[in-house]
Amino acid sequence: LEQHLPVSVRRYLAQEKIDFYTLNAVDIARELGLGGRFNMLMQAAFFKLTAIIDPQTAADYLKQAVEKSYGSKGASVIEMNQRAIELGMAALHRVTVPAHWATLEAPAPQASTLMPDFIRDILQPMNRQRGDLLPVSAFAGMEDGTFPSGTAAWEKRGIALEVPVWQPDGCTQCNQCAFVCPHAAIRPALLNAEEQDTAPAGLLSKPAQGAKDYHYHLAISPLDCSGCGNCVESCPSRGKALQMVSLDSQRAMAPVWDYALGLAPKDNPFRKTTVKGSQFETPLLEFSGACAGCGETPYARLITQLFGDRMLIANAPGCSS
Repeated sequence: LEQHLPVSVRRYLAQEKIDFYTLNAVDIARELGLGGRFNMLMQAAFFKLTAIIDPQTAADYLKQAVEKSYGSKGASVIEMNQRAIELGMAALHRVTVPAHWATLEAPAPQASTLMPDFIRDILQPMNRQRGDLLPVSAFAGMEDGTFPSGTAAWEKRGIALEVPVWQPDGCTQCNQCAFVCPHAAIRPALLNAEEQDTAPAGLLSKPAQGAKDYHYHLAISPLDCSGCGNCVESCPSRGKALQMVSLDSQRAMAPVWDYALGLAPKDNPFRKTTVKGSQFETPLLEFSGACAGCGETPYARLITQLFGDRMLIANAPGCSS
């Protein structure tokens, strides 16, 4: 916790004398066979800690809900989820907050010199749940409620536990992984000889199929990925050209993504009305707040790749766009 919690969080925990608990829900879910689905663990932990109703009564209600919701999926699925409810309450660990956390000095935040004023002065405070503290003057020039577009590209949330890594040798360059990615965090790129020579360390590529004199690279943004694994599931390669690994092992690959996005625009060598060709077009909706694995956002992203800035979205509610 000393390593992973920001100073501001540790200081707040100590100063406010907060009861602090942890639950290794991710590993427990995997051990139970639930994969990345740890919602029942967290829900059970909530009822245990808040005691808004008797925790045992809450557990009984949750188990009944599991039987109703997952009854058609078989006894093993019901048993796994009911066991998750029990462990969500039993495996909670209370953390003893060190007293010295109360006097920790937080380093001054260092904003990028390239960061737009809107991101630094409005978006980042809002994302820190401090939007109510912004003065009215911060919104001068935006009295009509209009916000700039493309702001999600600055968030780099890094919320995934695991992210995909490209394995060029097994890749057929079909672009199906990019096609299904809900957050536009996987994109194919074509590099000419000069771009190939000046590429940063870690950028892998192979001769492009159907695009003479170019190399093909599959760019992946580890900090924008939500870790859903749709890309791996959709990969038609027999040995899978994508492999899920820990986010921490890929954080250093962010500059490779930045380089790929900064490559010179090139004429699309394929028809953009095909799965492969469409993904060489720049998406105009990216990094949405949609849930991991969302099935709606790929449609919203794809239509911008097909029609570009000629289209007008008349209504865009919800996390999909």
